Amino acid sequence: MTKRRILVAFTTIALALSGGVALAQVARVAQSLAHTSLAPAQATGLADQSVLRALFEGLVGFDREFQLVPELATEWSVSDDATEFAFQLREDVVFHDGSPLTAAGVAEYFLWVMDPDNALSAFGRNALAGVASVEATGPLELRITLERPNGAFLFNLALSSTYVVSPEALGEGMPRNPVGTGPFRFVEWQDGEYVVLERNDAYWGEPANVEGIRFVVVNNAATRVAMLEAGEADWIEDVPPPLVDSIEAASGVEVTVTPSTFARIFPMNVQRPPFDDVRVRQALNYAVDKEQLAQVVFRGYATVMDSALTSPVFGYTPVGPYPYDPERALELLAEAGFGPDGERLAFGVLTFTGAEYATAGQVLQQMFADVGVDITLEPTERGALVERIFRPFESTDFVAGLVGNSSATGDAARTLAVPFSRATWPPAGQNFGFYENDEVERLLVEGEAASDPQERLEIYAEAQRILHEDAPWVFLYSPDNIAGQREGVTGIGYYPNKVVDARRIALP
Repeated sequence: MTKRRILVAFTTIALALSGGVALAQVARVAQSLAHTSLAPAQATGLADQSVLRALFEGLVGFDREFQLVPELATEWSVSDDATEFAFQLREDVVFHDGSPLTAAGVAEYFLWVMDPDNALSAFGRNALAGVASVEATGPLELRITLERPNGAFLFNLALSSTYVVSPEALGEGMPRNPVGTGPFRFVEWQDGEYVVLERNDAYWGEPANVEGIRFVVVNNAATRVAMLEAGEADWIEDVPPPLVDSIEAASGVEVTVTPSTFARIFPMNVQRPPFDDVRVRQALNYAVDKEQLAQVVFRGYATVMDSALTSPVFGYTPVGPYPYDPERALELLAEAGFGPDGERLAFGVLTFTGAEYATAGQVLQQMFADVGVDITLEPTERGALVERIFRPFESTDFVAGLVGNSSATGDAARTLAVPFSRATWPPAGQNFGFYENDEVERLLVEGEAASDPQERLEIYAEAQRILHEDAPWVFLYSPDNIAGQREGVTGIGYYPNKVVDARRIALP
């Protein structure tokens, strides 16, 4: 974007920011994506989830480290077989429409979400999959019974898709008329431009520090940085590493860096040659200098993967990483029949378009070439890539890819099952490499069924050790979450999954 175009966009955004509540009392948060829905059980975008975080609450929630904390439930108990969950709700909580929080109302809402004919609740219905019944056992006592054991179910109840909505607000207007119990109330939404919230003075907890929040949509990263440096935004998300120096050189602003649940991975189709040979998969892991890769692509704002999970996810255990050892890579490739005395290994790699994936792909191309492996990069627009990567095994042409992965729940159960379970082979799920291992399947079942957290940690640690040895991916790096803010701004958090938590934001 040219300087003039940046200034024009910046001026337009500044005008949008100036309306509504007086600027001195409003926190201005610049987001990279537009909003699509403010109905919790329907919304999927990060921009939506960040607004929902200020408007709604769940029975439980995540803190800034992705640990479970009480929200609308003050306490809970789980049966030994992890099929029955009992909750005690808070007293004297009211929704933004004035209706009281009751166990009967929560049950009514969850049953509404679970209705298979409900077009506004697909993602909430997925989070509540396996629920057999929801019932009020008292005015503020709620019981949820599952069809089968699931020790990770509480994590599903902390997702934005299971935030609790007022039963009085159910219906087609929900996506644009959000009614929750959070510290802020909905005021206005201008498509593609901004969402405005105001402080909820009837909030049950500690009142918000500002009178309002304006979430403004600013797709261009350079424009977001320009706004921050000019004092026209208090906090901006998704700062690319090349723009960090600009913020650090400016006065009155600063960069914040936190770990993420996102990962960059290189899945391989383990059912077909040459990747049905574990020696080839391990060789490619040894062939990559992951520290150098992270430095080149993210200027060091990334962590080398030492597990199939990233560190913020419950259940994470470091089991690696694979060291950079091109000599070992050459040995393993030779054992598998590739190299000076065999054929040269060559294959195509499906990847996204964009600067990050292009740079990462070029670095990998060189590192693999150093051990006698030739890859051809196939950059593909997201829609076309998804269409190809989700084909069933019988018709897939997927060999290997350079793509992203993340945790939706912050828990190992789903985070490992989605890419490594036989049940999630495409098109049913995201096991793009068609990986299967009976021992991993057994551990995934045991880990989900266990109710004791320490037992679950031990089970998932063993699963991660097997996955590291099997190497269905080349485990690359986890990019950090980078944000910018005005000096003196406090109370705002950037969750590991890139959701913004602005509930406690305070201005200098």
